[in-house]
Amino acid sequence: MLEYNNNEFTAIDGNNVLNRSFVRSENKYTEDEDKGRMAAKESASAGARSDGISRQNSGSLDLDSVLLSRALRFVEKLEDQHVCPSCGRVVLNPHQTGCGHIFCFRCIRALLENNTTAKCPIDNSLIKSKEVFQDNCCKREILNLEIHCTNSPDCSHTVPLCRLQDHLKACQYEPLQCSNPGCADVLPRRDLREHSEKLCGHRLELCPHCHKPYTLIQIKDHEATVCPEVQVPCPNECTQMVKRHKLEEHFSDCPEVETDCVYRRYGCCVREKRVRVQAHESAALNEHMLLVLENNTKLEKQIDSLQQSMVLRHQELQERSSVVSSLEREVQPLVHQVAKSDQVISAVQRSLEEQKDRVSTVQLQLQQLSRAFGQDSGRTEGSLDTLRQQVSVIDGLKERLGVLEDNYMRHSRLLNIHVDQLQRNDERFQELESTSYNGKLIWKIRDYHKRKEAAVSGHAPLILSAPFYTGRSGYKLSARAYLNGDGPGRGTHLSLFVVLMRGDFDALLPWPFRQGVTLTVLDQSGGRSDVSDSFRPDPASSSFQRPVSEMNVASGFPRFVSHGNLEAPKNARSSRTTPSSSRSRWTWPAWTTCSGPGFPRGFPFRVPTHW
Repeated sequence: MLEYNNNEFTAIDGNNVLNRSFVRSENKYTEDEDKGRMAAKESASAGARSDGISRQNSGSLDLDSVLLSRALRFVEKLEDQHVCPSCGRVVLNPHQTGCGHIFCFRCIRALLENNTTAKCPIDNSLIKSKEVFQDNCCKREILNLEIHCTNSPDCSHTVPLCRLQDHLKACQYEPLQCSNPGCADVLPRRDLREHSEKLCGHRLELCPHCHKPYTLIQIKDHEATVCPEVQVPCPNECTQMVKRHKLEEHFSDCPEVETDCVYRRYGCCVREKRVRVQAHESAALNEHMLLVLENNTKLEKQIDSLQQSMVLRHQELQERSSVVSSLEREVQPLVHQVAKSDQVISAVQRSLEEQKDRVSTVQLQLQQLSRAFGQDSGRTEGSLDTLRQQVSVIDGLKERLGVLEDNYMRHSRLLNIHVDQLQRNDERFQELESTSYNGKLIWKIRDYHKRKEAAVSGHAPLILSAPFYTGRSGYKLSARAYLNGDGPGRGTHLSLFVVLMRGDFDALLPWPFRQGVTLTVLDQSGGRSDVSDSFRPDPASSSFQRPVSEMNVASGFPRFVSHGNLEAPKNARSSRTTPSSSRSRWTWPAWTTCSGPGFPRGFPFRVPTHW
């Protein structure tokens, strides 16, 4: 296809667009045209002589192939000068030879490339490449020739060759491919819109169920296989029609789905359709209860086995404790041996330094003697041998020192391993010792003054005891002490509280906790000047309900005993038996008396400490 716009000639072949310049054609010939043609011939010949035919406009070659792809019908018969004598078609990109005949550029190039001595087919004249030039005047004449539309006889329009492209852009009979993806149909422009919007099988349509866009040929397959809004029959043949995306939800209550009896975990092996299973569950209730009882009996046996295993673990722990004690005894000689090795290494290092100093001194003396008494070289050699022997001895000491250092490092590693093991065992023993299962807790708090100073400064205001139990399956409790007081007693009193903690057997115990609580600070000086107070739990308080977190809110006495009474010199009864000490020795046991199922009536809760 061709397009003419101002001074541009455009050849279009499919998607390829080529722009070529040419002179605007005039409506009439003038007498200056012949002069212009001669001047153009002379100018083009001069250029051809320097660079040859290869300098011709290469775009004319593409124009030739574009026009050859279409059937061109001119309104009037072509003049002989407009017909290529080589191919017999209209001259495309005309080039004139030295003999005055006009050829297509492709034809003249083929003649020159295929023959060393190309001759004109009209007058048999020799064609020289340097005499060939582009004839723009002839090109202008050809572009002004009237031509029928290439879509004739459907289209009856005639246009100048230079306007053919403009016409083809609007020609209703121009064949175009459908713009819908996947469609390869080619139709006239006038039928293309109706085809692409109404007839094309690749046009986009909305699914009538899910309203999503699909091509027309995909909609049926979409409805039959994947559309989530299409009503489909239940695959279990329950006669219900369900939307595809709700099938999984339907299976959960479909009466035709096979399901297990809810008592399968207890041993019932029935598997039937849901309706029959429901009837089975109602009819076999007694059998199901027997299965549950059997399973419960097995669980009780497992609990007994676990309790026996716990006793064995406790015995094993005691055995390991004895092993740790024996390891401690074995480590002590190693510690002494390591200390001795350190002393030996230090002595060897000092001796080595002394030997090095001596060797340096001897070497200086030998140098002086060698310069002063050259005749005594033999004697000097003997001294040197002695020194070499001493150096050998020193090297041996170095090797021994290295061995001792290796032994020291090995013993140090073993000692660190044993110390870590002892520390872990000690922490485990403390935990086992502090945990009580008979309702009695002995809580010893050391360094009272340091801990109180920390509480006053705010670094550690709270001290929490280890948990204890009222029995193997009783309540789990803990004591809490504020040495500097809490709430209204802060800075003036000792505050004592009791905390209910979440235990493993809370589900077996009665709630809320209802037993009375008595807290007592005991005087261990012998005077028995104990401080005691009691309270009854409030059943409505959250502090005595079943714990839902690790522990409940603490309950007790924020002003249990004042610091003045607690630390007064008159209460330091033990100072009489320890006159060398300026600090009194106390024990704080807090006795909590509780009664109820799961633990003995009046169980004691003791929290002793000293400072």
